[in-house]
Amino acid sequence: MNKILNKKIQNYSVFLKEKSRPPSKGGNTKALHAHYVTIDDCTYSFLALGSQQWIYKSDIVSFEFEESGKYKNIVKETIITIDKNGKEIVRGNRGFKHQLRTADARLPGSRREINS
Repeated sequence: MNKILNKKIQNYSVFLKEKSRPPSKGGNTKALHAHYVTIDDCTYSFLALGSQQWIYKSDIVSFEFEESGKYKNIVKETIITIDKNGKEIVRGNRGFKHQLRTADARLPGSRREINS
């Protein structure tokens, strides 16, 4: 297991990994997202619920990661962020879910309109 200690990030981006859902059905707030963090021109990633940013550019971050091929996967339980005031802070949705969303969103309208 490798470690990154007390570094600032260069870039942070998030991408939806599950099927999208309209806001009327609960939206994507608890959908699985891929989070990508760039530190010293190396990209690290982890999967988490929601699109909330875990690390800001003004933060100092430490974490452990595993290398599998060309990917560097962050162990999300080990992420420690320290804000600009020097306080340790917890951000992001740290929960998990047992089953991923696989169904496509339906078109709006009644079933009778769709069937005819």
